Amino acid sequence: MQGMIISNPKLEFLRPMLERWFDCIDRYNRVRGDNKAPYWSDERANLGLLSAAAWMAEMVTLEHAPTKKQLENGERNARADLYIASKDEWAYVQASQRWPQINHLNLEQALLDITSAARRISYPSDLKLGCLFVAPQKTQHSATPEELQDMVDDLQKEYSCAVAWYFPYAYRKLRNEAGNYQPGIAVLFKEARG
Repeated sequence: MQGMIISNPKLEFLRPMLERWFDCIDRYNRVRGDNKAPYWSDERANLGLLSAAAWMAEMVTLEHAPTKKQLENGERNARADLYIASKDEWAYVQASQRWPQINHLNLEQALLDITSAARRISYPSDLKLGCLFVAPQKTQHSATPEELQDMVDDLQKEYSCAVAWYFPYAYRKLRNEAGNYQPGIAVLFKEARG
């Protein structure tokens, strides 16, 4: 189960990157084996996969990109988690990750928090994005197809500007070291205005 919805036209340039993001996850699993899903890690690891996908899509990225941080009393040097650019468009990204229960995502505050952090990077005229990676989990039993569909439906209601999800059938029954099932990952982007 995979898909994406981009509701903000400013983020449409990310589509080729998100399409290749699915391929990067599969490639990682082919090389490392099915018991090492890359999305079990943190946002740094997942930003690395997103960055690789951008390069595959003929874009460029720079992790920990130098920029300015906007403060009430001026600006100071800072770093964005990721800078993504095509020939004509670019964005500065601040990222975070959550590992919610499959049937209780509750991501609204986390998305607001990371978008608020993104608002302070770079200049007001630049496109700034909050990026939230979501690696849902379930204890004791793997998720049913119905639970996954309900979760995808919930992800689409989280008021993001773009969302992509990947829950590969082959990995739905994988457990992490703590014994929790983590069937895949989603990424939500929200434009930080102001």
